[in-house]
Amino acid sequence: MKSTRARSFMVLIMTLVFFAGLAYYTVKLIMHSAEWASMPMNAHISDTDGLAFAGNIYDRNNVILAQSIDKKRVYNDDEKIRKACVHIIGDNSTNISTAVQTIYRSELTDFNFIHGLGAPDMLKQGRDITLTIDSELQKTALDALGGHKGAVICYDYKTGEILCMVSTPTYDPVSVPDDIETNGRYDGAYLNRAISVCYPPGSTFKLVTASAALAEYPEAERFTYECKGKETIGGGEMVCYTTSGDVDLKNALADSCNIYFGHLALYLGKEKMTEYAEKAGFNNYMMIDRAQSEKSFYNVENADDNDLAWSGVGQYTVMETPVNMARMSAAIANGGVPVKPYFIKYMEGTLGISGKYGETELDERIMEKDTAEALKKLMDYTVTKTYGKSYVSTKLDICGKTGTAEVDGAPAHAWFTGFSTNEECSIAFAVIIENGDSAYNVAIPAARAVLDKAAEIYKP
Repeated sequence: MKSTRARSFMVLIMTLVFFAGLAYYTVKLIMHSAEWASMPMNAHISDTDGLAFAGNIYDRNNVILAQSIDKKRVYNDDEKIRKACVHIIGDNSTNISTAVQTIYRSELTDFNFIHGLGAPDMLKQGRDITLTIDSELQKTALDALGGHKGAVICYDYKTGEILCMVSTPTYDPVSVPDDIETNGRYDGAYLNRAISVCYPPGSTFKLVTASAALAEYPEAERFTYECKGKETIGGGEMVCYTTSGDVDLKNALADSCNIYFGHLALYLGKEKMTEYAEKAGFNNYMMIDRAQSEKSFYNVENADDNDLAWSGVGQYTVMETPVNMARMSAAIANGGVPVKPYFIKYMEGTLGISGKYGETELDERIMEKDTAEALKKLMDYTVTKTYGKSYVSTKLDICGKTGTAEVDGAPAHAWFTGFSTNEECSIAFAVIIENGDSAYNVAIPAARAVLDKAAEIYKP
């Protein structure tokens, strides 16, 4: 009798578990069916015909970037706009994993749980998407990169709207090159380098080291050190491009003194350097709408003193995405709290009944307000002393920092990051030019072209 009762109880438990599991997977199927259907491995939606009835994609000024006409996907008439926007829009395939036509394909094609992909043509009505980007600014950024591999990203640090995000090498989605996967000219052409590629940040990382020092030591701005241009630290050599002599934090950042910041990293130690790097977004990825960025990286667990010193100037094993760098500059401009960047401004609801707008969303605070204010003054001084305000922008007041990231056996990568202090044109940005060698000669002029164009468009 007891045995029968026990068996009955077990059958009851197993039945309840079965129905609970069935309910769970039914809910998951309904909630995520569109997402699963739009995955790249689904040939029915990822092939050329998958966008036959897809909705329109617009820039922030209602310029049509992509639309479907007579069951064919048609892109903007301007070839330069097509090339400048392909990493955001995508092509007919799903090769660009972070592009709108990949990650929002189910919405564009109006997939739903009831009819899936099998609705009659007369009932198919893809949803329209309006982006935050400005197609004219995209063209300017593409020109500014000058044929180099690299990326430009700038966004409004008050609202989070990405105004410009361009990656090179690029290609025309209307005429995808036959040799795109074999020709070195197109190496990495399916990657959006602004969010999907990490680079050694070089001297731009000194902003992170400086933020740690300012937060931990109230007297940090008065720290001085004598730079002789070359010094042995931890058994290895550390060099600077100039001999700065006795420098404090302000002039060390302006002169980009490696030896000063190397000693600052040693003074802070591994734990503090890691703590503040992670506050600045390292060892984590970012979500830009549905697009997941590559993870910026900082790990000094096995570093000796020389390695730790080099990590403080953005070398050793330090790696960063341009979008995370722009976010760091945005946080400084915004009193220590970055606004999350996004590029979906508006999405039409099903059957055009309702819509969804992009929303400003504050991210976690990464530094105290007084630290951000101190860094802002340091970056303003750096631009004034080292680059010249008018050289960086003729129309905006820019605080910034360059970086020259050493690469084995090749010219250095050239970085420039910063932000505008103009209230009516609140832009944070990052520029990376692969093997550009001189940030002053290539990264700053690229940023200047985009910033001045943005001022023409958005500044009253």
